[in-house]
Amino acid sequence: MVLARYPVTVLAALVLALSVAGGCSRGGPASRSGPVNPVSVENAQAGTLTWRLTEKTTDDIAKQIAGYASATSVNIGEEITFQVTVNPAQDYSIDIYRMGYYQGLGGRLMRHVQDVPGIHQPDCPMDHLTGLVACGWAPGYRLTIPPGWTSGVYLAKLTNAAGFASYIIFTVRDDARHADLLYQQSVTTYQAYNAWPRDTPGASGHPATGKSLYEDGSSLAPIGLGPPRAVMVSFDRPYAKNNGAGDFLDWEFYYLRWLEKSGYDVAYSTDLDTHRNGRILRNYKGFLSVGHDEYWTREMYDNVTAARDAGVNVGFFGADAVYWQIRMAPSAAGVPDRIQVCYKDAALDPVKGPTSTVLWRDPPAARPEQQLIGVQFTSAQPSESAPAAFVPAGVENSLYHGSGATAATPSGHVVGYEADRQFSGSPLPDSVPGTYALLSDSPYLNDDGRIDHQNSVIYQARSGAWVFGAGSIEWSWGLYDDARHHEADPVIQRVTANVLDRFVRPAQP
Repeated sequence: MVLARYPVTVLAALVLALSVAGGCSRGGPASRSGPVNPVSVENAQAGTLTWRLTEKTTDDIAKQIAGYASATSVNIGEEITFQVTVNPAQDYSIDIYRMGYYQGLGGRLMRHVQDVPGIHQPDCPMDHLTGLVACGWAPGYRLTIPPGWTSGVYLAKLTNAAGFASYIIFTVRDDARHADLLYQQSVTTYQAYNAWPRDTPGASGHPATGKSLYEDGSSLAPIGLGPPRAVMVSFDRPYAKNNGAGDFLDWEFYYLRWLEKSGYDVAYSTDLDTHRNGRILRNYKGFLSVGHDEYWTREMYDNVTAARDAGVNVGFFGADAVYWQIRMAPSAAGVPDRIQVCYKDAALDPVKGPTSTVLWRDPPAARPEQQLIGVQFTSAQPSESAPAAFVPAGVENSLYHGSGATAATPSGHVVGYEADRQFSGSPLPDSVPGTYALLSDSPYLNDDGRIDHQNSVIYQARSGAWVFGAGSIEWSWGLYDDARHHEADPVIQRVTANVLDRFVRPAQP
């Protein structure tokens, strides 16, 4: 550790940080990285609940205040821009929070900016051939990431003078630091489901003009290519879900809080960083995909596979990952990787061959995700269903040590809303003989009205890297208590801790 990197307030918390790093959270181990872990130092700072939206929340009809960032992630020392619209034009404030554990409060205020002049930005045009909605708004605020900030997921809370609030989400990277673990935020999946503007009164129904990659998240008017859904979506627009936070608060935030509470040494990035710079994955002992990580480019698939084959451990703590192939394209202004392309139909896609935007398991892509994850998506639950119980299998596996799990005895309710299982008709990973093991066999009622089964899996690649597939999007709900929705489960916590402990130990070929 270079002490000059950290401000005096952080150094003053060092003693407390070391006690955090040395402790355990209901099954979570201490960091294995050494005596000083920047994430534990950071979480020893005073947290706050003011990141929550207790003000009047904006809507996509009036657009009282909304915004997006010029990039999904930014390295320390680099600049990121917030594009913001305010209706009517008025000043607004920005409160920037790093999200983590922070004594259970979930966030730390990093910067407050008062009296930013707000303007009413123009409506965002839609390309009627593809359904692409891209805003191209003028910059509202420029932020250079200070050297003392810690890599993580950040929320910029925008509040206008009239008291309406919304979020902009972004990730701060630290490309110069080699942590034990690299956490990938799944922004391409956020964007695939992003129906902004979801400009329909009420909580449900099709938006009047907004488009996503899904028919039920798009206006009914067909695009020029035929379907009502878009075949391209843009990062140059706000997220409709969670008032601008995308899907982060649904699944990933629970994992992140448990991870940082447990004292792991972790750095953060997004799947667009995995797309652009796969070699950086080799700077870490483990790579983590969490929650819903459905949309992958060929570069992402290749880069994670290459990292595994170079000895980097890989954890898929979700389900339905690596399901649709996408391509990235520049914005109209020429900024790389701002448009996400997914025709979902080889006949519609003008690009033919291995990068056609179809299911990864289907031709012409023909790379079933089970070859990487060890399992693959099978089905979803009905929308009104609560998560099903996790049923352990193979409890003699060392990943169950200390969990108290017994065979076929249901554990935490974490199976849903989409799940993976082993497919006999798809190839299994190339693994060290005897290491591929199913860790659960959990029955649940799917949205077709039949009983399906969820599987978790572990295997060791020929490089010595371990790969874990949780097989459930809601796995993270078993890690961290949420009094409103779910309770943490000691079996899920211990299995997760045992997986990560295996990751941060030196690989054994």
